[in-house]
Amino acid sequence: MAIKKALKSIEYRVKDAFHQRVAPSAGRALRRAAERVNNIDDAVTLANEFRHWDLKIVPSQIRSEITGLLQRMAAQPPHTLLEIGTSIGGTFFLFTRVAAPDALLISLDLPFVRPGLGITPWRDDLYRSFARERQRIEILRDSSQQPATVERVKRLLGGRSLDFLFIDGDHSYAGVKRDFELYSPLVGPGGLIGFHDIAPCPPERRCGVPEFWQEIKRGRVFTEFVADWKQGAFGIGILG
Repeated sequence: MAIKKALKSIEYRVKDAFHQRVAPSAGRALRRAAERVNNIDDAVTLANEFRHWDLKIVPSQIRSEITGLLQRMAAQPPHTLLEIGTSIGGTFFLFTRVAAPDALLISLDLPFVRPGLGITPWRDDLYRSFARERQRIEILRDSSQQPATVERVKRLLGGRSLDFLFIDGDHSYAGVKRDFELYSPLVGPGGLIGFHDIAPCPPERRCGVPEFWQEIKRGRVFTEFVADWKQGAFGIGILG
């Protein structure tokens, strides 16, 4: 088991080093491909199919669910947006396609801890390449659950409120609840708050988002984008 784990770690480091080398050209290739995007369906297809020397940005989303969310956002393009939990960037890329041309988009995720947890530094420049027109992308690599991080978000907003908050970070019940409690006060009137992974998941995954979603939506205006409530994961819930 130890040998297998060591080999996996070596494989990850080699692949990550290679991706770092090709990331600048990947950003340029993605921008060129994005020029041919004419609608939301095109954008979702690009995010899912883009490959540059094995570097990809596939969103961890079910197509119908993320498409429904993007259509909702496009009806009133957000000028300020915060995503908690960016992973390899696919969903964040799609948000840039429907946000306002001059939007401020903030990616908040952990710095790299281990494979599957946190973001390696080279990806930050790749994410900045997602910006279109006059959009501004800011990257925060810290724990979302610290009050100091909330203050950093506030400084970036410069007195503005959030038009859209997407919570897709710590999936424990306590984690998603704290993210909501810390960042929902930053959302202005008419703004939207999204949660990923609201569909029930197997007990061994210990995902607390479905439980929290069922509690927080009571008595509120909400929308659910769920392809199948028995799919075992995914699903997007929107407050507002």
